[in-house]
Amino acid sequence: MTTALNMRSIDTRIIRGGSSKGVYLDVCDLPPPGPERDAIVLRVFGSPDRRQIDGLGGADKLTSKVAVMGPPTRDDCHIDYFFGQVNTELPRVDWSSNCGNLSAGAALYGALTGAGRVVGDTAYVNVHQVNTGRRLVTTVPMKDGAPAVEGDFEIGGVPGSGPRIDVDFADFAGCALGGGLLPTGQPRDRFDVPGIGPLDVSVVDMANLLIFVRAEDIGMDPTASIWDMQADTALVARLEAVRKAVSAEIGFITGPEADETLRVSTNPLIFAVAPPTAYAANDGRPVAPGDHDIFARSLARFEFSKAYPGSGAAGTSVAVGVPVTLPHEAASGLDTDSGAYTLRVGHPGGVLEVAAEVRPGDGGHDVRRALIGRTARLLMHGTAYYP
Repeated sequence: MTTALNMRSIDTRIIRGGSSKGVYLDVCDLPPPGPERDAIVLRVFGSPDRRQIDGLGGADKLTSKVAVMGPPTRDDCHIDYFFGQVNTELPRVDWSSNCGNLSAGAALYGALTGAGRVVGDTAYVNVHQVNTGRRLVTTVPMKDGAPAVEGDFEIGGVPGSGPRIDVDFADFAGCALGGGLLPTGQPRDRFDVPGIGPLDVSVVDMANLLIFVRAEDIGMDPTASIWDMQADTALVARLEAVRKAVSAEIGFITGPEADETLRVSTNPLIFAVAPPTAYAANDGRPVAPGDHDIFARSLARFEFSKAYPGSGAAGTSVAVGVPVTLPHEAASGLDTDSGAYTLRVGHPGGVLEVAAEVRPGDGGHDVRRALIGRTARLLMHGTAYYP
């Protein structure tokens, strides 16, 4: 941090990672974790304010994200990545989760700053995801000593194409609660949800804490646009009621401040899933049942995702490989018996592919691969000013 023009300033990069966008700051330019760091991040973003008009925030949960980058504090990694979800309505930053899409931006940041190992036209960057303590194994295409910019890989929710950045979440089983892949010990449970009644739910701890319900059980019309779903306040309330009930039942978010915590915390994310169905993507392009293996919509903090969380993609792919889970049921047309498979997720922005490998392990499941392809691009490197 420095002072100039009667304001404070901080070196800043803005990077689109996957279908999200974040402000990337160097840990050396910030105070230690705590209220002083949070206050700086909130001022840089212009929060709390839904428009974030007086800062760099993008006024949407996909673009109100911060990544604090620094030297590795894990021996088998090349760089540290600490993620924060910046609230637009409350003066709060949630440091308790991970963003899978910004993980691709973290890999690009590493390649841009010389972290990692370059072999030929590929940078191999192992990223320490500080929030969870786990390791992301990533590859970034290079050209003439710098990250490549041109490529033909497309992802739903992002116009155009770019070089494919691979991000493998295989190390992330049990990362949110510190236990196993299935926090309840079962692939499917029945929870009593106030206002809904008994409901089948799968709880999966993979890349983030994930809750899966059937779209049909929650009263979701899979042909509706994501904007119509967001406008359906009763649907949003039902999904949030499931988030609250499951969080309390497993001891994740409890007590008198649970309601406010659920408005701030990305975890748990909830997903409504269904067998493949015909629908229109956000840009109007038709998505046919044959184009995907599972239909899914994601919600957290009372807001649907307009694309699909990268961590959710990793978690959905792994859940599909676990028999009896609701994602496994919804994607019943996909052969997962060999343990290695590629899942196509039909989401609001289009279709996302994940390469997964799940094998039986000692008393549970051994996740060997949960790899998503993303694109990322440096949008700005300069100085951010704040009062």
